[in-house]
Amino acid sequence: MAEPVVKQLLASFLPPDVVALIETHILDPRSPIQILKRQALALARRGASTVTPLVQPVAERGMAVLAEHQGALDLLLPLATIVATLVVLNWIRRILLWWTRLAMRAVLWAALVALAAWVYNRGVLVSARDAAVVGAKVMGYIAVLKNVWLDEYKRYEGQQASGRWDEYSARRSGGGMYNQAR
Repeated sequence: MAEPVVKQLLASFLPPDVVALIETHILDPRSPIQILKRQALALARRGASTVTPLVQPVAERGMAVLAEHQGALDLLLPLATIVATLVVLNWIRRILLWWTRLAMRAVLWAALVALAAWVYNRGVLVSARDAAVVGAKVMGYIAVLKNVWLDEYKRYEGQQASGRWDEYSARRSGGGMYNQAR
C-alpha cells in the first residue's frame, strides 16, 4: 500500500527519468539499499528477542515498585517533566548561541572583506585619509556627548546641593517647589 503512494509522490515531484532511477536503484527489492534494510531489520529483531528476556524481569520489578509507591510517582513525574523541560530549553539556548556566534563571525568577516575591498579600490593613502576624517568626526561627536553628559551631571549635583529642582522634575515627583508655589 505504501509503495504506490511513494511512487505517486515521486512522480508528482520529480522528472520521469529520476523517478525511474529511484525505482531501479532504491525501491527495487534486489537493490543494495533494500538488502541492507532487510538485514538491519533482521538484526534488530534478533537483538530485541535476545535482550527481551533479560530486560523483562527488571521492567516488571520496576513497575511493581512504582505500583507500591504511588506517592513517589506523584512526586517524580512533575520532577521528570521539569528536568526534561530544562534539558530542552538548554538545547534551545545552545542552538541560539551557536547561530548567533556564527552570524557574528560572518558579519565580522564580511566587514573585513568589505574593508579590504575598499582599501584595494581606493588605494592605501586615500583610504587612510578617509579613515582619519571619519575618525575625527566620530571623536568630535564623542566630545559633544561628553560635554552634554558633564553639563547634566553638574546640574544634577547643583540640584542635590541646593535641594531645588526645576519645575518639570517637581511635577514628575509629585512635590517640590511646584506644589509650594500654588
